[in-house]
Amino acid sequence: MSSKKSRAFQAIWGGCDLSTTGLALGVRAVDGREAYVQTKMRGAVKWHDEPAFQLEQTPRMIAALLDQLQQLEWTFEECTFSFAVRQHDMVLLGEEGQLLMPALSWQCNAAVREVERLRAMGAETTVGRIEPRFILPKLMWTLRQDRKLRSQLVNVMTTGDWIALMLTGKSRLSTSDALSNGLLEQRSKRLAHDAMVKASLKPDWFPPVLQSGRLVGRVSRSAVPGEDVHWTALRQRLASARIVAGLGDNHATGVGCGLEESDFQTIVVSAGTSGTINRVVRPNVELRGHAACFEYYRNRLLLMMLADCCKWYDRYVARFAPEYVGRLDQLNREIENADLSGLRRVLRIGGKEIYPPDWGQLTIGQQAASTQLSIMLELLLLLRAMLDEVPENGPSVTRFVLTGGLSQSTFFRHVFQVGVRHLAPGARVLVSARRGPLRYQTAAYGALLNAMRPSDPRAAATLCPSRNISAPNASTRKYLKYWIQAFGLIDNDD
Repeated sequence: MSSKKSRAFQAIWGGCDLSTTGLALGVRAVDGREAYVQTKMRGAVKWHDEPAFQLEQTPRMIAALLDQLQQLEWTFEECTFSFAVRQHDMVLLGEEGQLLMPALSWQCNAAVREVERLRAMGAETTVGRIEPRFILPKLMWTLRQDRKLRSQLVNVMTTGDWIALMLTGKSRLSTSDALSNGLLEQRSKRLAHDAMVKASLKPDWFPPVLQSGRLVGRVSRSAVPGEDVHWTALRQRLASARIVAGLGDNHATGVGCGLEESDFQTIVVSAGTSGTINRVVRPNVELRGHAACFEYYRNRLLLMMLADCCKWYDRYVARFAPEYVGRLDQLNREIENADLSGLRRVLRIGGKEIYPPDWGQLTIGQQAASTQLSIMLELLLLLRAMLDEVPENGPSVTRFVLTGGLSQSTFFRHVFQVGVRHLAPGARVLVSARRGPLRYQTAAYGALLNAMRPSDPRAAATLCPSRNISAPNASTRKYLKYWIQAFGLIDNDD
């Protein structure tokens, strides 16, 4: 028994990422050792023909991850956890704490009429821009679909806050997700009381507001209203754990990319399943209004997204290079040996890839390089737009950091470096130097760093190192400059 205890790893911090497709958990020990486990999402359903999730599966999914960690000899009784949850999930609870309906997801965009009403009454002047997927209009739409819900409704919250409630017994509304759902006033981060009243919603349906990154409380030893046997068992397993007010998944991705709260000189490009361009700005900085805007603790996170990034590349591999599935490092070596004079652009039209007529004549290395080039060109377009998002009187960007799964490719890094050199001459061009199983799991890692925030607010500064990207040789640089010019990113006489 004593030898087994000596081999066990104590998780001190944990970050959960609940996405549309699965639940993942990353943990970290005091000595820096990390582990990462994941399970598929359960409970996807429709409610009035709109995408939603039955959340009754949630405690079993969390327990499944803890089981995986236990098999890897991790313990987590003293762990501090934070959750990053798909933004815009809406939970409705009744008098006994019971779920009144499935949680409508971010994919529900039915509240178009409600958005028009909120805009007409001037709600956007206090809560910021409103979209149909946001909880504020979505709640109005839901109550219109099922009118008996109004008399049953006691609490409205996000899925992340509901998970914290079921673990601690404390009902809170974390600012990260609430601010991006029209539930808070942008300037004060207080509950949007006036907008709710005008929309015939009751402000007392919503929990007290708590700044994300602050402690919600310890896992409750007492019964929690609305719990079932699975929640009871889970709380017993986590009896001494703490829960920190969580983040929306976009905020978590920014944190996991290594952005610091007051680092206004850095843009992080995450080439993951989706590609994201992340930038932090002060709350009062004037913007052109083309980027999505989320909370970043005391500041704002600007985000632009390429919906398909690694997903695009995975589709190419599955279709044209299936023998390299699970062997992408070997495919990257094929790129390094390819004749780049055969590079081609892959078009994206209507959500589909359009390959050039001579695609079948290219080598595997040329095809893979062409796909990576095409993806990065799209990311560079977004990067240029992000640079333009803040007028010239705002802070200038002097650091560009690339992270995410595709950053493992030397060629992909070279396209990034050549592009940034022309978009922002003199800036540092870096790649993430993180190691370990959480290296590319930015949302889960962001949740983990958020769990560390009460004890170490600047954890991202030390736990997200970066290094310079090596320059490509002259021949590679020539080909890449040609494509960057052809794509309109720089002038032909540059």
